[in-house]
Amino acid sequence: MSLLNTAIGIFTVANPIGNLPIYLSFTDGDQKTDKAIARNSAFTFLIALLLATWLGNDLLAIFGISQGAFQISGGLIVILIGLSMLRSKPPEEHHDPASIDRDKGSSGKGIVPIGIPLLAGPGTLTIAIADPVNSSIDGKISLSLIVLILTLMIYLIFDAAEMLSSKISISALQVLTKVMGIVLTSIAVQMLLDGLKISFPSISQ
Repeated sequence: MSLLNTAIGIFTVANPIGNLPIYLSFTDGDQKTDKAIARNSAFTFLIALLLATWLGNDLLAIFGISQGAFQISGGLIVILIGLSMLRSKPPEEHHDPASIDRDKGSSGKGIVPIGIPLLAGPGTLTIAIADPVNSSIDGKISLSLIVLILTLMIYLIFDAAEMLSSKISISALQVLTKVMGIVLTSIAVQMLLDGLKISFPSISQ
């Protein structure tokens, strides 16, 4: 996968635009509090993705999991998320809907459940870890810069949530989610194919 595909994949799975209604359900109209929730959500996403970028391969090595095997399993997970988006169904592989209701009263709602697992869930972490660029320091740095850019985008989207929600209709949001689902499924298939090529070199010959 290219870094562009990785960036699109992470942004699509995190889906900050599609998750605006959930984010807004945690806000109370107080500008200072709402900004804090948006900031905590974005910062949690940043830390989780950076940890996945820099420590993910080490964890795979500890458990004896090859990069190819992880890309194959990761591709399958992300395919399920993409298909859920195509069906306009909240992907349970991405986050646990029950946790959103359970944690509504939590003072750390910007961290849990919005930051984790809504934004930085199994899908986003898998894409970051499975990217082949993680095998080099330069690649990790490049991916970290991508994560920083995506973090800023997420914060800006949440910070402008009230305005965006008034401009985007539910039907438009559903269409956007389906388009993003198609893109994500395509990226996931490529991830799966790349994993197969690594695990079975004869396939690429």
